[in-house]
Amino acid sequence: SKNIAFIVLMAGLGQTGEDVIYTQTELLQKAGGTSGFVTAETIKTMKNVVVILKSEKDNKRAEQRINEALTRQLSVMNEEQKKAFTPVEATIKAQIPMYLSSWFRYFIAYDPRPTLEKVKVPVLVLNGENDLQVAFKENLDLIAAGLKAGGNKDFTVKSFPKLNHLFQTSQTGALSEYDKIEETIAPVVLETIADWILKRTNAK
Repeated sequence: SKNIAFIVLMAGLGQTGEDVIYTQTELLQKAGGTSGFVTAETIKTMKNVVVILKSEKDNKRAEQRINEALTRQLSVMNEEQKKAFTPVEATIKAQIPMYLSSWFRYFIAYDPRPTLEKVKVPVLVLNGENDLQVAFKENLDLIAAGLKAGGNKDFTVKSFPKLNHLFQTSQTGALSEYDKIEETIAPVVLETIADWILKRTNAK
């Protein structure tokens, strides 16, 4: 659109929606101290959910298949493993309505690359290095690659140490920290955005 002079992309996606889910799951569970076994099983479950949603359009049938997949997964675990995985199983079952939503179905199929390749205006790409929801390195690298592939010659990529998904100064980036941080957004982020915009609009 000729009405767009520039874009400031904050914690934007370079990964596909599907890959974001897997990476996010791994990072959040690691930050929460979850065992390697439970994390691996959770990612396995989410991959099953995605496969089912991509192949089954009927929500009732999709829900049935997700529950069946969980049952099969639990059937090969020993009692100790089942006990460890039970909280995750409960969470996944509670989130099934969200998985069946039009938004989630769209998100797992979303690939930002084609859109990034069409962007010709200047772009400022920002992410916090403590972002556990949108992994900073994976996504910044892919966004830059998409913009470059499309011939964009004016894009700036910057990551901020210690900043979380909300661009707040954080210890770990865990979701549990969000409501404990008084800072709305780190001043360095606002300064970076303002300086970048002023340079590209020739504002005084």
